[in-house]
Amino acid sequence: MHELENFASALLQAGETTINNLILTRYRALNMTNEELIVFLQYKRSLDRGIDFPDAEAVANVMGTTTADVYTQLDNLLKKDLLLIESKADETGKLRDRYDFSPLYQKLAALPDTLSGVHTTTAAISAPDSKSAREDVFNKIEVEFGRPLSPTELQTIARWFDEDHFKPELILIALREAVLNQAYSLRYIDRILLSWRQKNLTSAGQVEKELSQRRTKQATPPTQSTPKGPSIPLFKVSEPPAQS
Repeated sequence: MHELENFASALLQAGETTINNLILTRYRALNMTNEELIVFLQYKRSLDRGIDFPDAEAVANVMGTTTADVYTQLDNLLKKDLLLIESKADETGKLRDRYDFSPLYQKLAALPDTLSGVHTTTAAISAPDSKSAREDVFNKIEVEFGRPLSPTELQTIARWFDEDHFKPELILIALREAVLNQAYSLRYIDRILLSWRQKNLTSAGQVEKELSQRRTKQATPPTQSTPKGPSIPLFKVSEPPAQS
């Protein structure tokens, strides 16, 4: 009993590392090897604990491998654009390196059928064009927002493709409308897309026509009626007006 209590205490002190199941089920689609996945998991464990630049030797000891092998896997992740190494100033102004795996999440969200997990021959054939269109949407939203997208935002955009089945061109038009209204929010874009769906607007042409008509209506000044003067009774000059 005492040993179980000690073990439970050790579990609590060790903490937990949360891994999204999409990473575990789609990492091969990201061209990650098993070794690269393990290195990613080890580094994520440290990053989640606030260690921005984990020691490669410590990771190698946990994995039972060499430091050189860990560096090789990190280099592979860098070459595959799944990892960034950033330099940021700390509270003293000194530059310190930091590992950033946000490109991995971005590529994961850009994979066709990321959420549904559907893999069909048809999807495989159309994957290059589909992937290119998806990546274009992710990149343009990042550019307009002026910052990298968070993992939650990446999943929201992936949902637009995989669950809502919004066309890339519609998402980009909705992005344009959001920027015009200075609303840099995925929630705002989501409301635009849903409003078009409610109006049964499913193509870029239909949406552009709707927007053009609305802008024309807004630009047209309201018709102003000529103010009427006081009511003047009409009667013949030869006849006196009727007495009330």
